[in-house]
Amino acid sequence: MGHPPPAPYGMPPGAVPQPSPSRGPGPLLIGLVAVAAAVLLAVVGLGAYLVLSDDGDDSAAASSGPVDLRVPLTFRLLASVSAPPCAGGAVTVSGASECYTLSADLLTVRRLEEVKAVPPDPARGSPGWSVALTLTSADAPGFAALTRKAADAFAAQAPGGRMAMLVGGTLVSEPAQVMQAITGGQVEINGPADRFTRAYTEDLVHRMTGK
Repeated sequence: MGHPPPAPYGMPPGAVPQPSPSRGPGPLLIGLVAVAAAVLLAVVGLGAYLVLSDDGDDSAAASSGPVDLRVPLTFRLLASVSAPPCAGGAVTVSGASECYTLSADLLTVRRLEEVKAVPPDPARGSPGWSVALTLTSADAPGFAALTRKAADAFAAQAPGGRMAMLVGGTLVSEPAQVMQAITGGQVEINGPADRFTRAYTEDLVHRMTGK
């Protein structure tokens, strides 16, 4: 059963995304929403890598930085989208109805100023746990340039208007639409509250940092 996609990259909080012309119903997507200087990155379709026990401590798992990542975090634009079965180097994720060929346009992040799991905050539109990332000053301009290029491709309705996120070289969700350049350097990874539990987000922090 399909689900309505979250707001695309750059959609103002509370806005209802309009359907893309001639694209028909699409899969769940990542959404980046600029919130002041921050960016909201809604990740859907992630598979669990490790289930951490809840020991009753209410503090969030955090790795204050700068911190070197155990596995790299890569943002990469699409070159093309095709129907399954995937062939010719195309990749997909569980539950997706598309195959993705990744382009050479990418940003690989190996160091973050900070990465932490953040508790739910319904007041700011975050009903589940999330992972907050702060890019280094060295990577923030590259992320802005990549999202600017993606936004231009999105305006032209090209595949490069969608951006994939990979952890350790593995695609972890369906690629997202990018509607505008993201320049703040603050990124928040979130998704459905029933999936983005404390254990789930702390696992993502652990996978990236080993801590």
